[in-house]
Amino acid sequence: MPLTELSEGIIHSALEEEAIAYPVNVVLSLQRERTAALLRAMRSQHVLPALSHAWGSERAYSTLLREAGASLTVLDVPGPQWSEGLGKRVRALSNISSVVVLVPERTDSVALFLAGAANVIPRDTPPRELAGRILAERRWLDSMSSPRWLSADSSPYRSLRQCTQQVLFDILRSSARPWCCHDLCLLLGTAEESMSRRALQARIVRLNERLMPEGISVDCTTQRGRMTFKGLVAESGGV
Repeated sequence: MPLTELSEGIIHSALEEEAIAYPVNVVLSLQRERTAALLRAMRSQHVLPALSHAWGSERAYSTLLREAGASLTVLDVPGPQWSEGLGKRVRALSNISSVVVLVPERTDSVALFLAGAANVIPRDTPPRELAGRILAERRWLDSMSSPRWLSADSSPYRSLRQCTQQVLFDILRSSARPWCCHDLCLLLGTAEESMSRRALQARIVRLNERLMPEGISVDCTTQRGRMTFKGLVAESGGV
């Protein structure tokens, strides 16, 4: 085959892959190296994006929070070493997205369902069956959800210069439930370590500084050393 035809074929194949509308918006991983093998095995099923994001990825959270409709996340848990505290991660993530958790054998799925998981599936499930379960979750989610959209062109969004500020703004504005500081620190941390409360407080201060000219601030209460974030408030009421 001539080199030009081969190049055109590669480009055409790449464009086709980009055009796929995956039922899963984001794959979050607690160990991306092991998740990569799963994504390769699932490639022929066209339900999971080709790349995963590490836990705490602001790019991933931004994608979820700006979806026009309800978002669906697959959280891949490659091994039992992440079992401790997994329910807390699921509870935090389920505040911004519907979550399907892929788990190793002998994982307590009931605890994850109680934490807010939409579904819990063994990660060694055959690709065709796993794809079918994910597609069923997408159909149910689409039938039950109402559209959600947060315009990046609107004020005060334009005043937020950094991705960290934009993501925090999206999280506080979009969540249907108040955020405990511990859950927010867990969500914004890494797979290995939660964000410190001091770092979270610093982000809140910087966000408030940006929102102040718009007459908006973070609605936060402190009781017994625990901060609760109820969203954003304006002079005329909630945002």
